[in-house]
Amino acid sequence: MKLYEISENYSNIADLLKNPELAENPDVIGALEAIEDEFNNKAVNTVKAIKMVESDIDTIDGEIKRLQAMKKVRQNALDSVKDYLKRNMAATGIFKIESPLFKISYAERQNAAVELDEELFLANNLNEDLVSVKITPSKTAIKKALEAGEQIIGARLVDSQVLMIR
Repeated sequence: MKLYEISENYSNIADLLKNPELAENPDVIGALEAIEDEFNNKAVNTVKAIKMVESDIDTIDGEIKRLQAMKKVRQNALDSVKDYLKRNMAATGIFKIESPLFKISYAERQNAAVELDEELFLANNLNEDLVSVKITPSKTAIKKALEAGEQIIGARLVDSQVLMIR
């Protein structure tokens, strides 16, 4: 039986107990206890399934971190090899190489890239055309303000349900 079916049966039998004639009927009470046990077992099995999926997610997160680290190492190695080739092409004065597989060229471009000392730049340049700022709501501050009785357009406190598994 599915959890929602057990819940429905439990609710129906609990409603029977509201009837004064059945309130102390041992069969109804026994049925309610049996359904409660079945519900508890189903809930425990559901939590076991939740824990298995959480474990899978943790494993996947670890694998993602491992692969990201591997990607970073390979990207750094790739950048290093490209830089090595650029330096040596510049040192030899060979700026163009053609092969059946690739065409390789090296060129120096004047003022093609921007190099920033971010701390120094941000300390001295707040021109809106030169910086971008992303404004995001601070839910923590908004919650405190709402709890203090402030009215904030577009924000309100709502009830939430929490499932705790320990």
